[in-house]
Amino acid sequence: MKNLKNLLAASSFAAANLAFAAGYQIVEQGAANMGNAMAGATANANNDASAAFWNPSAACFMPLEVGKTRVDSVLSLVLPTLCVNDRGSSPSALMGPSSHGTCGTNEFVPNFYVVHRFTEELFGTFSLTAPYGLESKYNSDWFGRMQGTRSYLFTTDINPSIAYKVNDWFSIGGGVSAQFAYCTLASYTPYGNLDYTGQSWSIGGNIGFSIQYAEDGRFGFSWRSQVSHNLTGGEHLNDVLRSNISADMYMPDTFTVGIYQRLRGAFSEFAVMAEYAYTRWSVFEDVTIKGSTAGTITIPENWEDSSRVALGFHYYPEEIENLTIRIGAAYDESPVNGAKNRTSRIPCSDRIWASCGVGYKIGNVYFDLAYSYIFVLDSSMDRTESLPLPTTLRGDYYAHIHVISAQIGIEF
Repeated sequence: MKNLKNLLAASSFAAANLAFAAGYQIVEQGAANMGNAMAGATANANNDASAAFWNPSAACFMPLEVGKTRVDSVLSLVLPTLCVNDRGSSPSALMGPSSHGTCGTNEFVPNFYVVHRFTEELFGTFSLTAPYGLESKYNSDWFGRMQGTRSYLFTTDINPSIAYKVNDWFSIGGGVSAQFAYCTLASYTPYGNLDYTGQSWSIGGNIGFSIQYAEDGRFGFSWRSQVSHNLTGGEHLNDVLRSNISADMYMPDTFTVGIYQRLRGAFSEFAVMAEYAYTRWSVFEDVTIKGSTAGTITIPENWEDSSRVALGFHYYPEEIENLTIRIGAAYDESPVNGAKNRTSRIPCSDRIWASCGVGYKIGNVYFDLAYSYIFVLDSSMDRTESLPLPTTLRGDYYAHIHVISAQIGIEF
């Protein structure tokens, strides 16, 4: 299935009800970065261990002594709201009794990063994250239950990397990811609840480089590869196994560039950062499940490649040493192409981020707190599917997400 990804949903090691970013991407990696709406993360604008995920080569310009280690742990609270109202779904006899649907549960999401400096030139990094995931779980009587009641993807990505500082201004890095995925896709039928589940381990990679073009300015580039999964599992009706199934899932590759620049002169207490990411969502052509009792099931998706742009600012008040105040904003383009390709399983549309945060250092301990309001632009759905029975789902969605994130870093 060129993407059972449709069975989305999750977050690091706990499932987040809505993905932070468009599609089902989890770009929230680090509370310090989230204060900037992730702007400058690829250039490691906050000089923390989250570089292990974003761009290991950027770790080479951290103020870390030889033999020292920096560890950062992050916990985010996700508070999503998603509502959908019926506007003429058919046939009415197959629709659920409620003309309103809700999809949202609060979740905690952890992430973990490590950077160690072996020599003047050689660094090792490690990240434990979930780059992709999302969950949609509707009230059982909602009008679109024939097309979906719950979709879930749980991913864990284990990513060790090596970075090398070639000279005073240029570094390179790369690593390998071991990624676990567990998926569920469920819907209602006249015979009860039908679901497909599957799981898989697979391998991916990441490479990048960083350029310290000035003492107060840095540029970073990173590529995180596609990860191809072959999910194996079962088809269940009312929790009873009916057949063994398989499906292919392709997590898309992403190209990201970021820049950090501290200003000079009268504006030396400020810094500006920016980020651009391009995700190849076009690999998500369809969902194909093999081995079902109904034969091979193919659900078209037709997603398109998409972009995310972010801009952020730091304020370093001269009166309070070791304090950083952050703000940022981002526009996250949806890969869904029109109402006919928007599904109840992933009702994705364009998003706007507004973020703020604060960081403070006490000795060798770093504290960061951030808040993001993610406004999901209103979207419509006019989706026809043939399984389990032919239905056309027409509705209007409204969604927004509050994210509160805390991070603690220790250097030893």
